Order: sequence, then structure tokens, then C-alpha cells
Amino acid sequence: MTAQAKTLEKDKKKKGWLKFGRLAWTLFVVLFLFNFTKNLFSDVAGNEAAIPIIYFVLWILWLGVEFYLEALFYQSSLVPAFSPWLKAAFAIYYYGLQGLAPWDAFGGTQIRFLYPFLNILGFIVMAAGIIFRIWTLIIIRRSKTPREILNSRPWRITRHPRYMGMLLIMFAAPLVFFSPWAMLATVIVGLPIWYLSIRYEKRILKEEWGQMYEDYCKNTPLRPCFKR
Repeated sequence: MTAQAKTLEKDKKKKGWLKFGRLAWTLFVVLFLFNFTKNLFSDVAGNEAAIPIIYFVLWILWLGVEFYLEALFYQSSLVPAFSPWLKAAFAIYYYGLQGLAPWDAFGGTQIRFLYPFLNILGFIVMAAGIIFRIWTLIIIRRSKTPREILNSRPWRITRHPRYMGMLLIMFAAPLVFFSPWAMLATVIVGLPIWYLSIRYEKRILKEEWGQMYEDYCKNTPLRPCFKR
């Protein structure tokens, strides 16, 4: 067994699937946030409360799954020690986005362009991103070797499938709330951090996985290709 495979297997044994303490805490936080979100937007959004409530229910469920499975909520979980600066920068951007988008929708610009079609499109984009990220996370946890991960369907579609899922989730908020300010923040702030994170992870994986990952990068595009 290679050093990379041993590390992967060790991480899987350490994490495991069933953790009662973490499960109880996750359920408590998720239920609390459900109730908080429902009460908040029932007052703030009035007749349009369904949109933010559905968005944040999906958002909370997704974060709950990733938290329970001990995955950093925006990177791939293939690199055990990620850059603290990139983690902090993305957290500030992304959590700030969750406040900016609904504020802009119900207290800022309050633009209602193509309502509710763009909002529904945002939900579809968000659901696709969440499904892609959870699918890839399950593959990582079930795989015994790095090669098994790289040979799986999502990693044949794109070089960084979990980041592609995150990209969809990032753009979902501006669409769901139709927030010009949230879209601007995502393009100007979110995209550069997302790209720098991919570059950082690529460098680390080349060091840890060696020639196998070099060859993989040469043969697999960053932009998704579903014909592969």
C-alpha cells in the first residue's frame, strides 16, 4: 500500500461514519437554525417568505451533512491541512454573502426581475451544487486509494468536482434572491478566492500524489466535460 493510500485509510478510520455526539450536536444546531430562519423571514419577507426559508433550509441541511462528515464546507477534503488564510477569506466572503443577498432582496435594491423564474433557477443551481458535493464526498469516504478517487465518475468529468459544486452554490444565492450586490461580491471576491484555493490544492496534491496526479491533470480538464 502506498503512503498516500495509507494516509487516506488512516483518515477514514479516524473519522468513521457514525458519531453519536457529533450527530446530536448537528441535529440540535440544524433544528435551531430551521426555527430561527422560519421566524425571521416570516416577519421580514411577508408573502415572499417561502423563497428565503426554502433557500436556508437547503443551505442548513447541506452544511449539516458536511459538518457531520467532517468536511471543510468549501474545499475538496483531499488536502488534510488547508491554507488558514484561504479558509478565513472564503468564510468571510461566503457567510457575509448569506446576509448580503437577503438584505438586498428585502431591504436594499429589492429588484423583482423575472420573479419567480430566476429564483427557481437559483434553487435548481443550488440543488445541483449540493448533490454534486455530497456525491463526491461519499466517494472520497468510500475510496481506499487516491487512484480510486481519480478514476470515479465525478473526477473524470472535471479535475476539481467538489469545487465545481461549490461554484454552483456560490452563484445560487444571487439568483435565488436576485441580488445585484451579492452577484458583484461573488464575481469580485468569491471567484478569486475559489480559484486560488484550486491552485493551492493542485500544488499540494502534486506533491503528495506525485506523477499519478500530474498525469491525471494533463488528461482531465478543469471545465466540466460530461462526455468523458
